[in-house]
Amino acid sequence: MKTPVKYFVSVAVILTVGCLSSSVNQHRDVAFWHAQHSPKSILLNYYGFIADFNAQLNNLPDPHLYQLALNQVVDAQFAWALRLLNNKEADAAMPFWRASVDQQGIEQRRQLSASLFRFERWEDLEYLNEQQLLPAGDVAEHLKLHRSASPRRIEQGFANDEGFLLDFSQLQAMPQCQYNVLMMTDHRLGLRQLNALSQRYRQHPQPRAASFCFSKPIYLGNTIDCQHQPDAAARCNWHPFIADKTWPAGFDFIVMMTATGFGNVQGGIMHLNSTSHYGLFLHELMHFNGFEDEYVLPAAKQAWLCDQRGLVAPNLFIANGVAPPKGWTLSASCQRGSKAYKPSADWSIMQYQILPLSEQYQQLWLQKINEPHYQPVRFADYFQQMEPAMDFITKMTNKNIAE
Repeated sequence: MKTPVKYFVSVAVILTVGCLSSSVNQHRDVAFWHAQHSPKSILLNYYGFIADFNAQLNNLPDPHLYQLALNQVVDAQFAWALRLLNNKEADAAMPFWRASVDQQGIEQRRQLSASLFRFERWEDLEYLNEQQLLPAGDVAEHLKLHRSASPRRIEQGFANDEGFLLDFSQLQAMPQCQYNVLMMTDHRLGLRQLNALSQRYRQHPQPRAASFCFSKPIYLGNTIDCQHQPDAAARCNWHPFIADKTWPAGFDFIVMMTATGFGNVQGGIMHLNSTSHYGLFLHELMHFNGFEDEYVLPAAKQAWLCDQRGLVAPNLFIANGVAPPKGWTLSASCQRGSKAYKPSADWSIMQYQILPLSEQYQQLWLQKINEPHYQPVRFADYFQQMEPAMDFITKMTNKNIAE
């Protein structure tokens, strides 16, 4: 049982603690009031109540948070950087988060990396990665894609979520389709653009439904060497793939999307770059079935094509001593050798890729693929001519190869 003296002492202590707690709360509230109304007092008030201020940094007005950040308050530097990023001021944000990020937890770093990814700040993300401060997850995987890392370094779950493949093992041709096409790329933007092109094609297939079916994009990364010259035709070195890859059965063509280069088709392989528009994609798709360009052809091609005779493509007739079909008009394709003719006096998608596919050319396309014995040049044919020892799951008959 407590003595009267001890009882009064206990009461006094409790009252004192209560008064102190109340006093601290009052002083803290006063400090917050001063902080809200006087930026000059923010630093003094902050160091009086560090934990309380850190918990409310995101609620401070810009001038007050900025003052704390300028005075090297680490959490304020980071909070100010995120605020600048949200205001699309990534350059201004960089010195603040670089000075403070190594003292942040994984969730804060994840928030920062997501903001940097949103603005495609690849150099900043690379910095985080080099400092081992980039959290594992989608942003880290996107950075690997941006660097064209090997497919072996990409997480399978991430690829599944993003809708692309890392190898050929899961590929199966669709037997209901007349032609099956492998979609490939070596870089991140190519994955997105390939998906966009194939999705648009499915909305309005040409020249009819089930003419072409496209695989999910296959990411090749740095396992393939493609040229990076914007003013030259897009090209890749396929020789290592001929020797090392076992290709899936039932696929006819390849669409390879590079970072740069002009679109073209050679031997059943279409090369595009990741800024290529849909009209160019459709134009090149028609090349798979033998359509020729109606603008001036390269001199090397004119040297052999324009000396031929008759119908050399669904849309090109060489009048080498023979009359063109009725209604056909001069084409710009041949500037040397015999004159060339095209089906219509109107401009077509084979002359200007920004034009839509006309009904006349759709019918010509349909007629071509419906020919009983027509066999287009497939990528397998092209590879077999380059390397006869190529290992295919299903061997295909060698065809005449032309660019």
